[in-house]
Amino acid sequence: MLDRYFWHLNGPQADGMACVVCGANFLTSKITSVPVGRSPADESQVFACKEPCAGRIADETERMARDMRALADGGGPESTDGEHAAECDDPVFCVDGHFGSLLRDLRALAGAEALLTTSDEIATIRFLLALTARHAETAMMRARLVLARTKENGEE
Repeated sequence: MLDRYFWHLNGPQADGMACVVCGANFLTSKITSVPVGRSPADESQVFACKEPCAGRIADETERMARDMRALADGGGPESTDGEHAAECDDPVFCVDGHFGSLLRDLRALAGAEALLTTSDEIATIRFLLALTARHAETAMMRARLVLARTKENGEE
């Protein structure tokens, strides 16, 4: 099973009692379910109907993997916008490079901070803290990578 996270789940979906795609209740209907990922709030397993919902998730995952491979190979669905990693002098500093991803992580952290200051529901706070932990960790790794790259080029 992949550790794919499913967002915006209702209570039964987050508890694994309902399909994360169609919402079918596994307790009241005779539907075979399969694990498809995790709830970001508490890392618990979530499930989907074996047919057809798990197939939809698999198709979506395959499409996302193809898009990621295309982007990694220098192409991709958004290669027509002019700014492309192949056209950049140093792909680390391009919009789609580590520096651009670092900036997106920092924006997510700033947004999480703003939401944490206004939220008083435990479930929402837990979700925001999980989001914060994930983006803080990736921001740290990307910042170290960019720092190392600038040091290699003689810039300090």
